[in-house]
Amino acid sequence: MMGTVAMDRPRLRLRLRPRTIPVRTIDAPPPAAALEHELGPHLDQLARVRTRRRLRRHRLYRTLRADIERVLDGFEWNIAGLPRRRALPTDAPLRAVAWNVERGKRFSALLGVLGGEPLLRDADLLLLTEVDIGMGRSGNRNVPRALAEALDMGYVFANYHLVLAPGDSAERHHGEDNTLGLHGAALLTRLPVQRFWAVALPEFTDKFHSLEKRLGSKRALLCELALPDGPLLVVVVHLDPFAPPNHRAAQLKIVVDAIERTGIHRVLLGGDLNTNTYHLGSKAGLALDVLHKLVRFGFDGTVRQYMTPEQVFERRVFAALAAAGLQTDGFTDPSTGTMYYDIRDPELRDKSLAYLPPRVLAWLERKLQPWNGCVPMRIDHFAGRGLNAVRALTLPPARHEGERVSDHVPIVVEFTA
Repeated sequence: MMGTVAMDRPRLRLRLRPRTIPVRTIDAPPPAAALEHELGPHLDQLARVRTRRRLRRHRLYRTLRADIERVLDGFEWNIAGLPRRRALPTDAPLRAVAWNVERGKRFSALLGVLGGEPLLRDADLLLLTEVDIGMGRSGNRNVPRALAEALDMGYVFANYHLVLAPGDSAERHHGEDNTLGLHGAALLTRLPVQRFWAVALPEFTDKFHSLEKRLGSKRALLCELALPDGPLLVVVVHLDPFAPPNHRAAQLKIVVDAIERTGIHRVLLGGDLNTNTYHLGSKAGLALDVLHKLVRFGFDGTVRQYMTPEQVFERRVFAALAAAGLQTDGFTDPSTGTMYYDIRDPELRDKSLAYLPPRVLAWLERKLQPWNGCVPMRIDHFAGRGLNAVRALTLPPARHEGERVSDHVPIVVEFTA
């Protein structure tokens, strides 16, 4: 895909503010808690409401609002017995993995890779984004709980959305109703959890009006873990893929401000920062991005920008990290893409046609022939503060018994604290 808003364009105006419900911190959490609700019978009726304004006035919504807000700002976790599962770390490096698991909708393949690849199976921390609970597209499975039980890890799940649709454009025909309709991020851990909380991030566009109709917004999950010589703060982040880069930078600044308020020096931040160098929030925005990039860099130069997002188009995202002393050098492998735009992939072609006329897509297919129709992008990242990165690597695209797991690949960092 081509182009994003240049960083020297006019200042972004956030269209939606973060939800104003106070941040709820779970201190000294009990061993386990489930995030459940009885909203299921009402989700179809809420989904039929056409606009956000009508929703706010809708009698059913006003009746259910308190429970909806509880779910949107809710957590689920099971950290029972964590100190017994693994001896507290000594001087040996800890290993963390960040992976956008694409809902967990190919669960058997996902579990097969996580359980079969030693770099993943033996990880101390799994920072997972795009994680479902009770979504038909992922078999109405509790994905974080099932993964944690299979890997003998604890987990904390922070919900983002109450989903009122089957899924996105490629997830409309699975034929299963959502039982809970929850979607968020999770940390799977072998280290003791002291407390956790989440910070709401402003949406660029209201997802209530998107194809995958939903309530809520993305949140950054912050977990304070216990090490022998003090706390480690682990932050799981998923920035907006459909916004301009300066909006992603504004989201990340909110995360960084939350980190600073903790007073914890040692920090590991990781996840899908969506540094795709694009403004996908509108067709007009995308068209302007394409034109800007082609004029400035040419086609080949535009493709090269995907592997160096920190240099031009996403530099404000990385500047926000650097301003907080969060170092990316050494924590993320710069030589390998973490997502591949493969024009041959039927699902990706369908998504591309939502933005591009067929003739433009055909032109793009011809231009991508030198790359065999598939170009790498670096959009998933780790950053650390007060930590020593020992090794960083990116795994190849994950498959299990021939089935692709996700549209992203896992990234790994080993570090000492």
